[in-house]
Amino acid sequence: MDIFGIGGNELIVIVLLAAIILGPERLARSAREIGKFVKNIKAYFTSLSSELRAELDVLDEMEKVKKDILK
Repeated sequence: MDIFGIGGNELIVIVLLAAIILGPERLARSAREIGKFVKNIKAYFTSLSSELRAELDVLDEMEKVKKDILK
């Protein structure tokens, strides 16, 4: 499992270094902030995806109407 080209062992080392450098209190706060950020990004892309899907549906309907008119 590679995340951004980082394997599991490297990820464990990074988390351990972050725990040592930040300390337990700041590490927990940082993890919460990262979680909020990821949640917001996910919500943004979900919204964007549904908007694009709606626009594509409108374009499909317009194409169907155009074909019906030209028949």
